[in-house]
Amino acid sequence: MTGISFYLLTDTHYFEPSLGASGKGYDEYMKGEQMCLAENSAILKATFAKIAEDENTDFVIIPGDLTKNGEKESHKGLLRELYKLRDKGKKIYVITARHDFNDTPRGYKNDGFVPVEGTKRRELSELYKDFGYETAIAFDERTLSYVSQLNRDVRLLAINCDGETDRERGSIDGRLMEWIKEQARAAKKDGCFMFAINHYPVIPPIPVFSLVGDAKLKNWKETAETLPDLGINLIFTGHMHIQSVNEYKNKNGRTLYDICTSALVGSPAVYRRVSISQEGKVSINTLSVPDFEWDLNGLTARQYFDKRFFSMIQHRINKALSGKGVKAIGRRIFNSITLKCLGRLLFIKVPKPLKKQRLADFASEIGISIFAGDMPYTEGTPKGDLIRKTLKRLCPVIRFVERKLSKDNEPLDLTQMLLSSVGKTGNYSDNHTVINLKEEKHGYNHC
Repeated sequence: MTGISFYLLTDTHYFEPSLGASGKGYDEYMKGEQMCLAENSAILKATFAKIAEDENTDFVIIPGDLTKNGEKESHKGLLRELYKLRDKGKKIYVITARHDFNDTPRGYKNDGFVPVEGTKRRELSELYKDFGYETAIAFDERTLSYVSQLNRDVRLLAINCDGETDRERGSIDGRLMEWIKEQARAAKKDGCFMFAINHYPVIPPIPVFSLVGDAKLKNWKETAETLPDLGINLIFTGHMHIQSVNEYKNKNGRTLYDICTSALVGSPAVYRRVSISQEGKVSINTLSVPDFEWDLNGLTARQYFDKRFFSMIQHRINKALSGKGVKAIGRRIFNSITLKCLGRLLFIKVPKPLKKQRLADFASEIGISIFAGDMPYTEGTPKGDLIRKTLKRLCPVIRFVERKLSKDNEPLDLTQMLLSSVGKTGNYSDNHTVINLKEEKHGYNHC
């Protein structure tokens, strides 16, 4: 197989600055928003400029949610930047997703919201014809999925499962799967290695996300069972704005690897460089968004992104606890109690260095860490052990929730789900790792 390398960035959520990003309405909206909006264009331009400097990597792949909410001007603005990057010698392949067509497009001006022109889904393949669609060797018009020949014997399967109806969104239906099977058979016949992209994660990025309907494909297990049998062992995804590398071994002993990447414009604000060698080794490296032209108030770019995410988490929790009675009590406890006080309430010994930390700050820190990947709260660490002790004390509450969440009488171990979600498990780092596809004796298509 001919080796190949590419940049992978996703969920750019590009927002055209001319649409407006200021005023009281904007400020209020941004309290609950992870992604940077006013700064978006500057972030994208800086990242594209950095990618353009690499003369040894020709390909750039973007798996969906290209714009903020399908604003026509945002598509035009992003396309201008894509053409500039193409003029630097990069071959760019994209798919679109739900934020790219008629998803409440608006600008933020005059202390409120201003409706702006949106985009119809049927327009997308024409808008992005120069970034995968026009040169595709196979195209499914209904779903906007396609196949591209990247080099002599490597093909990209670009799966688009974000249709216009709720039933179509986030699901690979039978018809689309038959089309995928047809493309996999063709790749095998032609002696080509094929890898895939899809906006939705196939494998839940963290265990607790298996309980969240929109956090992965609706029929993820069926898809994860099928793809490796077709010789498709590698898929790159986005949507959840999280860093994760996961594997799923199907009933026939074949493995699917799902590499999910965070949003480019929100904490942790990273992208990836991926190399696939002739020997089938997939090297995945994570890169931070470079410095961009914006007043960061003396912070580094990463500090700036994390600060927004930190405040967003606290805002959303406080909003969920808004009201009277139990919610009001919960809100006061969340915002004022320290880990030392929490320990007293639950009869847990809290390590001295952690006693003064507010519960609200600790919860926000955990949230940021989960989305950054390689979660550090493992057994044997002070914070990891504190989380374990807390969950043990809350066992009666957790068992009640398990009964409410369990389906079809399947046992649910919510405690283990939570622990595996805050403390990294598995064989691969979420940010820097190497996967050996040739270990897949039955799935990987040798070329």
